[in-house]
Amino acid sequence: MDQRRSADRPLREPIRHPWLWVALAVSVLAGIPLYLAPGLVRPLVFGIPAWLAISVLATLVFAALTSWMCLRWWNLAEPAEEAARAEDRSAA
Repeated sequence: MDQRRSADRPLREPIRHPWLWVALAVSVLAGIPLYLAPGLVRPLVFGIPAWLAISVLATLVFAALTSWMCLRWWNLAEPAEEAARAEDRSAA
């Protein structure tokens, strides 16, 4: 990732955005198929029970959301650290 890009962005932490917590909680709760009837095997989705497909999909959504959040919303580099890195690069 380009070092200049992180210096251009303001300091941000996604933990301070409540809608991210809601999205993570919804994806976790969707992955636990307690809302389906006990012992449900049918319908099948691509040959596997629907509850398993729902759980796998919810897990993928959770992983994608967490990755997106870390890559796009998290910028914790301090300005002093960035300035020191720039000095080190110019000195070398």
